[in-house]
Amino acid sequence: MKYGFLRKIINSPFPTTQCGHITQTNELFVYHDDLEARLLYLSDGKTTIIHLSADVLSIDRNTRIKLQDQARSFFHDAKLVLITSATHTHVANNIRDERYIKYFIELIANAFKDIVIHETKSIKTEYQIVKFNEVGKSRISNYETNNEYLSLIKLMIEGKTWLNIIIHNCHPTILHANVPYFSSEFPGYVMQQLRLEYPDEEFTYMSGASGDISSRFTRPNQTYAAVEFLGNKMIAKIKQLKANQSYDKDLKLDYHEEEIKYEHDLAPIDISKIRGSLTARELETIEFGKIMRENYVKDPSKLVYEATAAQWDIGGIKLIFYPNEMFSKWLDEIDLKEKILVSYSNGYGSYIIPQDFPYITYESFIDTLTSKTKDKVLSVIKQL
Repeated sequence: MKYGFLRKIINSPFPTTQCGHITQTNELFVYHDDLEARLLYLSDGKTTIIHLSADVLSIDRNTRIKLQDQARSFFHDAKLVLITSATHTHVANNIRDERYIKYFIELIANAFKDIVIHETKSIKTEYQIVKFNEVGKSRISNYETNNEYLSLIKLMIEGKTWLNIIIHNCHPTILHANVPYFSSEFPGYVMQQLRLEYPDEEFTYMSGASGDISSRFTRPNQTYAAVEFLGNKMIAKIKQLKANQSYDKDLKLDYHEEEIKYEHDLAPIDISKIRGSLTARELETIEFGKIMRENYVKDPSKLVYEATAAQWDIGGIKLIFYPNEMFSKWLDEIDLKEKILVSYSNGYGSYIIPQDFPYITYESFIDTLTSKTKDKVLSVIKQL
């Protein structure tokens, strides 16, 4: 088995706006902490997988294809698979800035040559998952999902942990939208601190089904001190998981993907059903949602019409990669001892609310998929 891991700073060399809130219109050139990309390389001689985790809002389908083509060319492997995952930080460089996305693609493509590739007889995996709502929980008033999870996958070589994969289904949106700097938010803080604690190990991050999960009702405020406060809660839980011994299995590189065509329904939302008990922030975001939906109606070309769903059987757990912001309720459809859902991967698509969701929220205006399409999504999640 061949393996390698590389971290690369992806801070923009020129000012950009942030990306994640429609109010972010000022170009900035100040970094509170570095944004980075993490490249994991694995090959068993038959299958080669590169997983790219990056501190950006999203990595769209075209960018993924371009980077996969670059990787296939560099490694002389026409079947190489490049999986892209975004941490979804809302205060990173604007991935809709053509200059920045060009810079990002060139930076990652050039980084392939910098991955130091080692070889070992075998790599073992350990997987753990626990309920964890100390950083984030349902951000919708009077709606509890009880589907907040923290997962840890350890890749071990000769009995020692080499790499830790953190999967958490919570929006990294502690900081206020008007902070005058860029930041990797709490995922970056958690990984930075864990590297100091475990200097011989690497850490990478994937965001789970977090469409309705955020720190809205757990954060003490929206400063970086709150990032540290909540991040330290996650660090404590991860350290507990790392101390546990779970049954290890051989690493596998079994990968399969499936293309899904999307149909959209842009029918008006019945705003009379908006509950009066919502917080001021929730009511504010609903107004933003109305604007977003109006933009979709005016220009449907902004919608996503195809998506790549994928499964990587890593050994002990199957990672189901999906581009959309999936509500945590979708986790009820799978056995979490066998599968875990990873969002913001292999492209990007907006919210997918479960069928018959009873409330009108910001996400209701952004979710435009038809019931038929959602049935297809559910079918694919169960079959992968």
